[in-house]
Amino acid sequence: MALDQAQARRMLTSILGDISNPDGTAKTESFLSLRAVDAKVREAKMILQDSGSSSLVEALNGDTDLEANSRRVRLEALASLCRTAIKFLDGGALTSQKRVLPGPNLTNITSVMPDLESIIQARWKEAQRCQFARAYLAAVIVMGSILEALLLARCLKDHGLACRSVFAPKDRRGRSLAVHEWSLSTLIDVSLECGWLKTDRANFSHALRQSRNIVHPFEQARSGADFDEATCKVCWQVLNASVEDLLRTA
Repeated sequence: MALDQAQARRMLTSILGDISNPDGTAKTESFLSLRAVDAKVREAKMILQDSGSSSLVEALNGDTDLEANSRRVRLEALASLCRTAIKFLDGGALTSQKRVLPGPNLTNITSVMPDLESIIQARWKEAQRCQFARAYLAAVIVMGSILEALLLARCLKDHGLACRSVFAPKDRRGRSLAVHEWSLSTLIDVSLECGWLKTDRANFSHALRQSRNIVHPFEQARSGADFDEATCKVCWQVLNASVEDLLRTA
C-alpha cells in the first residue's frame, strides 16, 4: 500500500504520541519489554517504506541505539527518527519521488485518432500509480498498452509506407490486413523497418511486449515471471526511449 503525505504524517505522529510524553521523555511505562518496542520500530519502518523514504529506512536500520539493551534508549531513538520524518514530510521531501508526472505531448502521433491523446495521457499516469502501489504486473501491462497504441498510431500516420513493409501481414488471399489488426510484434518490426524506431529500441520493445503478454495467466505460469520494481524501471526506460524515437520521426 502506497501512503500519501497526509496518511504517513498522521501515522508517524500517532507513533510519536505512543512512545513519547509531551516533555519529550520516553513512555517506558507503556512498553514492558524490548519486544514491544521492536514492534513499534517495525510499524514505523513500514510507514516509511510505503511513503517512499528509503533513506530514512536505511537510517533506521543503521541506528545502533535501536539495538541497545534499554527500552528508553530505543524509544528515544525511534522518537527522534519519527520527528525527522515528519519534518521531511511537511517539506515534501519524502513524496517528491512519488509524484505522478504527465506524459510528453504526443499529438503529432495521436492526432490520427480522436481522444487517443487523452487516453494515452491517462494511462501514462495510471502506470505510475500502479508502480507506486507496487502493482508491478498492472504497471507493465499498462506500459505495454501505451507502446502498442503509439506504434499503431504511427503506422496509421504513414499508412502507405507501413503497408509496404515486408513485415506487413497479409491474409490468405494476399491482401493486407487492416493496421488495427496487426500484433504488437508486427507493429514493432514495421516501425523498425520504416525507421521510426532504432534497432536497440525495437529489441527492447520486444522485451516489453513479452512482459506485457504476462497479462495472460497461462503465459505467466509458463514463464514463471515475477515482476518487481526493477522490472518497472526497465520498462519505463524502454517506453520513454521508444516515445523519443517516434516523436523524432513523426
